[in-house]
Amino acid sequence: MTKPVEVSVVIPAYNEEGYIGRLLADLAAQSFKNIEVIVADALSTDNTVDVIHSFTDKLDIKIVEAPPKNPGAGRNAGVKVARGDWLLFLDADDHTDDLDFIKTMLTKTEAKGWKTSSARFEVEKGPFSQRVGFKFYYAYLKFLSHTKHPIAPGACIFTSRDMFNRHGGFNEKITFGEDNDYVTRSAGSGFGFIGETYYYIDMRRYEEEKSSFILKSVHNELHRLTHGFKLDTSPHEYEFGKHHQKQ
Repeated sequence: MTKPVEVSVVIPAYNEEGYIGRLLADLAAQSFKNIEVIVADALSTDNTVDVIHSFTDKLDIKIVEAPPKNPGAGRNAGVKVARGDWLLFLDADDHTDDLDFIKTMLTKTEAKGWKTSSARFEVEKGPFSQRVGFKFYYAYLKFLSHTKHPIAPGACIFTSRDMFNRHGGFNEKITFGEDNDYVTRSAGSGFGFIGETYYYIDMRRYEEEKSSFILKSVHNELHRLTHGFKLDTSPHEYEFGKHHQKQ
């Protein structure tokens, strides 16, 4: 009898041929093997699908088509075919060299009795100012994790399937911050950051948008704080797939 999948890794992707192979290699190298990987591809026009197919002998992996709407819609589409009791949402440009990343996320989250968690994030490369800035951002998120309305980036959200189903997944009507919205809604059953493991975030959006990226993110958070911790009426939109390609 086939052993049930314990963790389903769901990755929304749109024209990510330059990045997704790195993440899939990281997942194939994980010490925890009871996983499946689902890539929700938003009808990529590059070689993203070919890269994914090259990992079929290394991972239990499948592709689902998710028309290019937003990352939340892609995540929801991926969960529809997921088999795991736990769901790990990652972004295609994530990277981790911690071989125990998934094992640590699972064991620590269960040990704390949480139903949703995230991990510590780092900036692998970049100017000192960027690294310091994101350390402050992580400190802010850690502070919020002790309140009733925490948030976390969609680049890494670990949550139980029961919790996901109970809250109806990601709100696809939210155009910017659907990840924060999900964490806030699910936090009542326990949420926190697992500091014992980490992943690297890619700086391409910051490098492309510069200060406007920071200002948009700050304004979106201020909107959340002043509108009942909701983001349904956020004036900002996430431009899915509008980013520099890795050379």
